[in-house]
Amino acid sequence: MTITTIQLIIALGICVGAVVLTVYLFHRAEERRRFDEYRLRFSADVMPTRLQAYERMSLYLQRISPEASVQREQMNVNTAMELHTLLMTSIRQEFEHNMAMQIYISSASWKRILRAKEEVVKLLTEEAKETNPKASSLELGRKILEDAPQRTTFYITRAIEGLRADLAGAFVNK
Repeated sequence: MTITTIQLIIALGICVGAVVLTVYLFHRAEERRRFDEYRLRFSADVMPTRLQAYERMSLYLQRISPEASVQREQMNVNTAMELHTLLMTSIRQEFEHNMAMQIYISSASWKRILRAKEEVVKLLTEEAKETNPKASSLELGRKILEDAPQRTTFYITRAIEGLRADLAGAFVNK
């Protein structure tokens, strides 16, 4: 091998390396462009659904609040037992109706929503246990409304504030 052959092999190696590097960089840039395009399209498709999920979960929390649910359901029944049953059924049905929304909200918000629901159910159950089942629905409703501010409002408010913070963060990160 002569010096000219070695110089030719080195030059050829440099050219091949430059071509490989150029193709690699082009491929990487094209991949990033496609990913950005996909992310933008995905975001445009998913954002309205995410907004709806946040709205629905906020509405759910407002609907299961003892104040709202007792006022909404109390006149539909006569006894404390009937009111308790109706309130529990309402909470369960509302939850089942909105459960799929958890995939569009953060896990932290979902945990706060579950905690708020658990606290409301706990309050309703404890108040129902302390009330004669045949007593008037008004008596159970009054007891629930007296204790709700101290026992459930914090959890419901915290869950709603968490939803707001998540939603604000979704717009800031865009």
